[in-house]
Formats: sequence, structure tokens, C-alpha cells
Amino acid sequence: MNLNLARNNFVGPFPDLDLKRIESLDLSYNKFKLGEIPKSVAQSSFIYSLKLAGCGIKMKLEDWKPLWTFLYKDIDLSDNEISGSAINLLNNIEALEGFRASGNQLKFNLSGLKPPKTLKYLDLSKNQVFGNVPQSVVGLEKLNLSYNRLCGKIPATKFPAAAFVGNACLCGSPLPTCRH
Repeated sequence: MNLNLARNNFVGPFPDLDLKRIESLDLSYNKFKLGEIPKSVAQSSFIYSLKLAGCGIKMKLEDWKPLWTFLYKDIDLSDNEISGSAINLLNNIEALEGFRASGNQLKFNLSGLKPPKTLKYLDLSKNQVFGNVPQSVVGLEKLNLSYNRLCGKIPATKFPAAAFVGNACLCGSPLPTCRH
């Protein structure tokens, strides 16, 4: 069952719901002040698609400890105030296909990214991600690492310059050539 309550201008704290049969949950862009990802969501054994973009989440991503990470295929936590690192989450969700967390305060070294082979979409734009762009992103279908703190030579990819702009010291195609 899908529960899509996105863009409804709901306010206040999120009610404690029975999510036992919900497989896809979208609460994005309401006026919730969630503070953290609700415990009922973290403890659900059914949710495979979780969209909480723009929901007033202010937490460290490492503090979110979902019981059933292997189920997640799509996660969207964009436009919140989430800090910390996404690397453990990205490297340990076996069936993850899409992860979006743009417009947060994530700060971690992207060089250690070893995502599952199932990952197709990754958007970490407008954060404070640093390090090199790893070779592991080459096989993705969509990528956005713009406006972070990444450095070094970009591995050969099919992605446009827009995927990498706003990183002061990235170089190599599709950006300007590296100077040594």
C-alpha cells in the first residue's frame, strides 16, 4: 500500500501512525517539524520507498537506525537540516536504487563510497561532502554532486558538468582540464 501525503501543507508534529502495511511513504514538502525520522518509520518492516524531503528534519544521519535497511530501494531526505555522514547508509543498504539528500548539511568523505550494485541515482548536491569523486559512481544512471567540497580529477563518466559544478577544486572532463 502507498501513502502519499506530499505537498498538502500539513503542520505540527507527525501523528504516530500504524505503518504495518505501508510500502511507500511520501510526506515530502509539508510543514511538519519532524525533528527526526519518526520511530514508527524506522521500525517498519515494509517500507521500501521513503520520501521525507522538506519535512523539518534536524538530526545526524548516523542517529537514524532503521531496523530493516535491506528493504529500502528509494530514500529522499532532501531539503532538511540533516548533518553527519551518509557513507555507512549508502554502503550497507543492499537493494538501494536511489538516494537523494540534496540541500542538507551532510559532511563526509565521499572517497569511501562503495554503494551496492543496485544503486542507479545519487543526489548529494548542496552539502559539505569532501574528498575525491570515486570510480564507483561511473555506472550510475543519474548523479548530482554539485556544490560540495570535492577535489581532484573526476573519473571518466557520462555525466554533464552540471553534476560537478560548485566544487572549487574538481577538474577533468566534463570540467576544465587538471593543472599539475
